[in-house]
Amino acid sequence: MKKNYKHLSAEERAAIMIEHRKGGSIRTIAGLLGRSASTVSRELARNCSVDAPRYCATQAASA
Repeated sequence: MKKNYKHLSAEERAAIMIEHRKGGSIRTIAGLLGRSASTVSRELARNCSVDAPRYCATQAASA
């Protein structure tokens, strides 16, 4: 079975950043975006580090 993958848009990354900083859960954010909770979880994990523990949509888009 072939899967179609779609990259997160700049608007989706901005929504993740805003909702995450407001304390929204991963499942809530995923529901707002119509995405899988695992997609949001991976995006947050991939683009947060010890140096910058907060998710930043601008840095995520440039990575």
